[in-house]
Amino acid sequence: MILHFAILLLSVQNIYITLVDASQFNLGNNDVFTSKPSFIQNQQFKSKCRNVLPTLRCGGVEDISSDSLDETEVESDEERYSRQFYTLGARAHSLVRTSTILIDGPPTSGLLYESMKNLALSGVGNIVLLLNESDTKQAKLESLYFLDTLDDLGNSYRRGAMNECFPNHGDSDINDVDLLVEFIRRLNPSVKISIMKRKDFLDSVDKLGNEDSSIEIRDALGENPVLLCIDRPQSTQILLNDACRNIDDSISFQGQSCIPFISIETAGVYGKAFCDFGDNFHVVDEDGESPKATLIDHIENGAEIVMHCVEGERHDVSKGDEITFQWKNGVEEEVDLHDIRCIVTYVNNPTSFKVKFLYGSEDDDLLEGDKLDDMISMLNTNANTFERKKIPRAVSFLSMREAISAKDDPSKEIFAASDLDKSFDPTRRSAVMSCFSTLESFVRENNSLPCHDDKEDFIESCIGSSSDESKNFKKISSSFVQSSRAKFTPLQAIYGAVGAQEALKAASGLYNPIKQFLLYDCDEVLQKAGKTSVESSTGMKWILGKKLCKKLSGQKLFVVGSGAIGCEILKNLSAMNVGTSKKMNGSVILTDMDTIEKSNLSRQLLFRDSDVGKFKSVAAKEAIERFNPKIRMDVHTSKVGDDSKETYFDGKFWSNGIDIVLNALDNVEARLFIDSQCVANQKALVDAGTLGAKGNVQVVVPKQSESYASSSDPPEPTIPVCTLKNFPYEISHTIQWGRDLFDGLFTRRPSQVNESKESLLESKPSEFAKSLFDKLGEDAAIQMAIELAEDCASYDEESFRKESLSWACNLAKKLFYDSMNQLLKQHPIDSTDEDDKPFWSGTRKAPTPLLYSAGSSDDGETANKYLIDFVQYTGRLRMEMYGEGIFDVSKEEAKEALLDFLESIDNDIDEEEEESFQKKITSKVKAAKTNLSGIASDLNIAEFEKDDDTNGHVAFVTAASNLRALAYGITPVDAMETRRVAGRIVPAMITTTAFVSALSCIELVKLTQKADLKYHRNAFINLALPFFAFTSPLPAEEINGLHGSTYTIWDRILVKESEKQFNKGGMTLRRFIRQINKKASTDEDPIEVSNISFGPYMIYANFLHEDDDEIMDTPIKELVIDAISSGDIEDDDFGNEDGGDVALNESQQTEIAAVENKDFLDFTVIAEDPNTGEEAELPPVRLRSFIQED
Repeated sequence: MILHFAILLLSVQNIYITLVDASQFNLGNNDVFTSKPSFIQNQQFKSKCRNVLPTLRCGGVEDISSDSLDETEVESDEERYSRQFYTLGARAHSLVRTSTILIDGPPTSGLLYESMKNLALSGVGNIVLLLNESDTKQAKLESLYFLDTLDDLGNSYRRGAMNECFPNHGDSDINDVDLLVEFIRRLNPSVKISIMKRKDFLDSVDKLGNEDSSIEIRDALGENPVLLCIDRPQSTQILLNDACRNIDDSISFQGQSCIPFISIETAGVYGKAFCDFGDNFHVVDEDGESPKATLIDHIENGAEIVMHCVEGERHDVSKGDEITFQWKNGVEEEVDLHDIRCIVTYVNNPTSFKVKFLYGSEDDDLLEGDKLDDMISMLNTNANTFERKKIPRAVSFLSMREAISAKDDPSKEIFAASDLDKSFDPTRRSAVMSCFSTLESFVRENNSLPCHDDKEDFIESCIGSSSDESKNFKKISSSFVQSSRAKFTPLQAIYGAVGAQEALKAASGLYNPIKQFLLYDCDEVLQKAGKTSVESSTGMKWILGKKLCKKLSGQKLFVVGSGAIGCEILKNLSAMNVGTSKKMNGSVILTDMDTIEKSNLSRQLLFRDSDVGKFKSVAAKEAIERFNPKIRMDVHTSKVGDDSKETYFDGKFWSNGIDIVLNALDNVEARLFIDSQCVANQKALVDAGTLGAKGNVQVVVPKQSESYASSSDPPEPTIPVCTLKNFPYEISHTIQWGRDLFDGLFTRRPSQVNESKESLLESKPSEFAKSLFDKLGEDAAIQMAIELAEDCASYDEESFRKESLSWACNLAKKLFYDSMNQLLKQHPIDSTDEDDKPFWSGTRKAPTPLLYSAGSSDDGETANKYLIDFVQYTGRLRMEMYGEGIFDVSKEEAKEALLDFLESIDNDIDEEEEESFQKKITSKVKAAKTNLSGIASDLNIAEFEKDDDTNGHVAFVTAASNLRALAYGITPVDAMETRRVAGRIVPAMITTTAFVSALSCIELVKLTQKADLKYHRNAFINLALPFFAFTSPLPAEEINGLHGSTYTIWDRILVKESEKQFNKGGMTLRRFIRQINKKASTDEDPIEVSNISFGPYMIYANFLHEDDDEIMDTPIKELVIDAISSGDIEDDDFGNEDGGDVALNESQQTEIAAVENKDFLDFTVIAEDPNTGEEAELPPVRLRSFIQED
């Protein structure tokens, strides 16, 4: 059930944020984007750095940040964060951009680098590094608690930072803090970075109630501070948490007198996170999902009140939700529910649920009697849709002191679930908590982190702190101490994502925080870990052993995609030293055909502003080689797919060129192709994907697990043409209609003119008209002729602007008035359908024709406002079809054009005179040809560009969509939501990306270990809820064969072509069938081949070809090529009866080239039992060609 729930969570596509009733909370500035930051600048930074960093000490804070942003950088803020913007929403994004994140941790820590990377890419306003520079026992403890020599991720980050920021300096020239700051500044120049001594912070917090110092301290901390503690012992965590809690009651941050506190740390393969956001933290939106507006069929008023959805519609409400109503066209101000609330009491099924109506805020004030009847009657008459209401809630947290004391009290519910096999094990929970606590006391007593020789003492201490002497407790404690001295790169990446995400939650109030501990480990990788020693040079060797690390360095990995997930995977691989062994021919093969865009920079750490326009794979290689110069990378910019022409990724590559595939793709089609190649070639695959705060990872283990295709998601639903054209009922329908309108008007139609120009000029109108009819048919030919007559327009300079705006006004009348009147004329309001039911019912809503009204307001969500916008941007884009440059149109100019147009028209629908098809099309073609001579050059073609607000593309679609929405009683949306739908933008954020990429790398380690299937983990996560589900992959499904046998997708019957057969032209069909019969039969259970197919092509059927010696003695590969050439598929008659040559199309040529170049071919074979006549499909039969040695 939980797994199905996880899959359901991940299948949600629309996650644009709608926030309700947030104004009652003090949540800070709600502007979408802040003004240009005003950074403190000073040139007194004392270092040997080539690049001078500005500094200033002010109230204990040292500012080390970039110069102020120039205007170009400020204007590109929206483009940089556009994908994250669609995950967080405007309000939350604004709070993140103005937040201050205080970070306390070792400046060389990989976990600290990872967290700061995620925060910087997310665009937090300020980062303040807290440094413990005191010479105290606590400072000494902290230095011993973290061992940077066994922190591979930290060392990799520092190496990359040095090579990027200070390539001409030695390591000793640059201190660790300066290096960290400069690297983060390179990631995002707009983030302000400051330094504060921890002592100054603690003193400042104590003085916050003092009026003399509060202003200065508040300026340093900002209005929206969060403290993130990283890789510190428990005593330090408690110290800082207490400081965040002990703030004077007169001081308020986001409505409460505390600073939200988060701590994260890892020890080997074990990790722990803790959150304390105070006694009264306000969560504005728990899940970030946009409530679904669902059409109401009717409300049943009986013993119970039942809400029914329109047939085919499914709601998204749950018990306890409050729902709101949206009204039908023409029902506006007169409907007022006052203080009446509608609450869901029981969900019957996906299409109906029970509700109750309440007065005010008290749950016992039920609406009853005549008032209830009147309410339901009114709703049945006037309500169009309903949706669940987003209600903010207050969440209370325990301090760390309190939480540690309550860790064994299940009623406190302070542990978030993660791995379904581990999270609900109280012994594991107790053991891990005891181990982290014991780790500090061990370091305090021994001045060192534990080694393997300290195992018994450490376990004894753990038992002493928990009084649990069970075998499982000892086993977990033993695993903990085995790896705790070092840091495990993928786990650091996971907790870096968790820490950053919780900081964003604390700063914005968006999403549910972790309540309160999150324990996660991957100790299953220790099952086959080798021996380690104190002399181990890396964290990986300490944890996994030299033997496994050597295998990883010799792996040949294929990383498909170098976008957000690909960048994170590559960063992890470089720290894990994967693909670095020249002796073992290790390498990382990378391909990506995309180039870098500005919007990539908020979640793809390997790219900088200067990389925009470069191929992602090429830029990624340059960056990764800075992190680890030893990594052997082979990069490509070509597509991987079955429709691609001959490339590097041929049969030899798939069979011998790689060991494991790591997918970092963004579409299902490519995933399915990669999956098919991995199954065919027995290769392991790890697939990762994200959607906003949601992510998933699937591991495909050869010969053991199901494949990606075995349980892939269903295809996305498409919008029926009739719904788009005449019966929209959701905003996505009207946006898609608006996008199609843009493509038709400004892409297809100018292309149509350019392509037709030559033949139109050279042909007689009657000849051209006939060619249109022969090619398109009557209706399409008439439509094209009308469009050509309109678009082959030659305006003089004086009338050009006026005629374009008039054309836009006329188009608005046709689309939003005439066509809707025509639809209502065909189907009057009181008409019925074929079943004698009201035609305008269910999802079919009658439209309201729209026309500009001179006496109405032009403000708000009115038809006038959107008609002005429509004419403004339609007129502009029309002019830009013919002229060079930008033709701006003001709203006043568009309004004047509409008023002039109103005076010149009759609002009745024009009745066109009946005329013959030939006469009508010829007259239109003549008009087009006459005007065409005035067009000197090709018309300009506009390709829809979603990320450029200056081009008017999104503005046009927004206006067109919202006009259609108003006409059909659908709530209009802003340009942001229109851009998301029309541009098919996939929401994304760096934290989710980093999390799933790390999980992919953990599975890579297990695949290299050849771990049992039960130790692998598929993952389904939602950082918003938060929800973490880790489950073992399902085994490959067994398929029934003949004689009670079974096989899986991984099984093959291999037939090898001999050198003798190769020299004679190849293995014949007869020999091929004999080989199959021999390999698939036994003395007791004989079989006979009855049918052979190659893909969709039938090659052999015993009832047709068994006695045909010519076919039986033809090489099998030749028969395959003949079948492709003739286009024979299984449902057609076999053979080309005409026997003539057939011209091959491009697709056939590509298929044949692939067959000729492949080392093997896979066939589908049906066999039968000669005794019983029973038939069954055999495992795929692979014919491997003989390969001559060079």
